[in-house]
Amino acid sequence: MLFKFAAVLFSTVLQTAVLAGASSTRLGSDVLDVGDGDQEKNFVRKMKKEKDSKKSKNEGKDEGEDEESDEDIFSLQDGETGEVGIPSLIPSLRTNGITLDGFDDISDWNHGSYAVSSGNVGSGRRQLKVYAPEYTQVGDYLFLFLSRTDGLLPLRIQGWRRGTECFKTNNRQESCLREPDCVDKRGAYCYEFRRDGMVGNGRDLGTVLFYRRVVDDTPGCFDLEVPGNSRVWAVITAITNVDEDRPIRRVSGKSCDRDTKSAFPSVYGVENDVLLLSQCFDDTAVINQFRPPDGTSLLGWTNAYDEAGFLYGKKLDATGHTGQLVTRGNGGPTCKDALLSVVVRRNV
Repeated sequence: MLFKFAAVLFSTVLQTAVLAGASSTRLGSDVLDVGDGDQEKNFVRKMKKEKDSKKSKNEGKDEGEDEESDEDIFSLQDGETGEVGIPSLIPSLRTNGITLDGFDDISDWNHGSYAVSSGNVGSGRRQLKVYAPEYTQVGDYLFLFLSRTDGLLPLRIQGWRRGTECFKTNNRQESCLREPDCVDKRGAYCYEFRRDGMVGNGRDLGTVLFYRRVVDDTPGCFDLEVPGNSRVWAVITAITNVDEDRPIRRVSGKSCDRDTKSAFPSVYGVENDVLLLSQCFDDTAVINQFRPPDGTSLLGWTNAYDEAGFLYGKKLDATGHTGQLVTRGNGGPTCKDALLSVVVRRNV
């Protein structure tokens, strides 16, 4: 059964206090990010039962796949699950979600998205409440793009696996700093990166991608608290028919594209895979400044007074490299963004 988004829930959400200075937008709606409010125990999501049928595992190298040579292509490593003492996304009993304009046209690969910016909970900490998309089903995969300016981002979250990341120390940094570049790791956080003679803290701007498979007892809402005063934001989306053995096929990142628009790097994919394009921006931006690249849809967007985040996506209709994909609209100052091109591997 699909998530139930009851009228009483909608009323409750609208009556809850709005976090000062933060906004989140769902396509086809103007619902704002809300504060904690009272947790009503009857708001427990119901999820559609998972089908038993699964396709056989594909072994070895992908058919027709060639080798990457771009220095910004990331070699994937196994994600990490949580350990004691690292940040937790704490289950909440209240549920909410958003869906896309034209949902019927893309619902074969996407079950909606949700975007939100954090509020300040005092004592030098930020809290983020993330709702699973309304039409998420058991068997879907949730892909959570967690971003921040001027602060730390966790590399591990309990119950989730890390897919990839892109950290910047300054605007003109040529390529993304990654977890393997970390030389001072304390718990879930990296305090210093070093690569090719470059040393930095990676706190100017960054995004970390986490993912998890939805099962019967997966909560419909998660709370995240991280240290520091700077704002944190997230875009989460639900993708269907993801390969359980290797959910992410390829990723590529760019930390300085030298373009007023956002020029996402090319990445290899296979027909019927899903391409996700994540942009975090170290300045505020309205939705029309960075319109979706040709052939993609806007899956989520959120902004505040000094930051913004966008997520675009599409199902690939051919096997090969996607080529560079550039946003439309006026864009903004150059090299103020951090970009990730992620190909989700699917069993279809």
